[in-house]
Amino acid sequence: MIKLLVTDLDGTLLDNEGHVSQANRDSIRTLAEMGIPTIAATARSPRSTKRISSAAGLGPYAVCANGAVVFDLEASTVLSHDFIGAETAKEVVYLLRDTLPGAILAGEFLEEFYPEKGFFKRPLPGLEVASISRLDDHLGNGMSKIIARVPGIDSETLRDTLRPILTRLVDITISGPDWIEFAAHGISKASGLAHVFEIMGIDALDVAAIGDQRNDLTMLAMVGHPLTVANAHSDLFDLAGEVFSHANESGFAEVLRYVQEAHSRPRSL
Repeated sequence: MIKLLVTDLDGTLLDNEGHVSQANRDSIRTLAEMGIPTIAATARSPRSTKRISSAAGLGPYAVCANGAVVFDLEASTVLSHDFIGAETAKEVVYLLRDTLPGAILAGEFLEEFYPEKGFFKRPLPGLEVASISRLDDHLGNGMSKIIARVPGIDSETLRDTLRPILTRLVDITISGPDWIEFAAHGISKASGLAHVFEIMGIDALDVAAIGDQRNDLTMLAMVGHPLTVANAHSDLFDLAGEVFSHANESGFAEVLRYVQEAHSRPRSL
């Protein structure tokens, strides 16, 4: 029995233009009518997650910043915030710049997002925020997460270069083809979801989760129904029980059929 659906946003629920299709919205509404809420687990900050959740009918909770923030959408309250402390953040940024002088950085602290100039190769749909000169000047409170990219270097190479230097300070996650993200030790989408499951009184085996990138691997590994879309990184296909159509073709909407079929199967004794 599936009691909760968890979805990644970019590349899963959202298409390449940052839109939620009508088919996806209809599936979320139908699932809600069946008593199955859908919540977001995303690398995005609470600010954009709140906007998307409201438009798509997601909630009542959201896991943001790759698990660093758990947010109560109905109460507009932060339930947990596991961030990188200020001194650790400063050391991470110093080592990043020393190791990869061409690195372009960005950081989040709850709803604030600080991308250095040139961080995005192209505008991210639905995200309108002014760029900054240097992230170093915004580390006073610490960071929910730090993001790095180096033009011309893929994410695997970045991870492999920085892992020996930074893993004593932070955990490293790949969330796209050319950037990596840093979080406090032990923080992932799985850790954020574990908090939500406890609040809701739901067993992970009764949860379906769908995502498309390697930062989704921890949440797919923890749930009873791991799902993905055709545009996902190949690592997710090894975990997924079913692969749906491309995100640009409303592949997420096919979750409804999966849930209906799962509920029609006889229970195992």
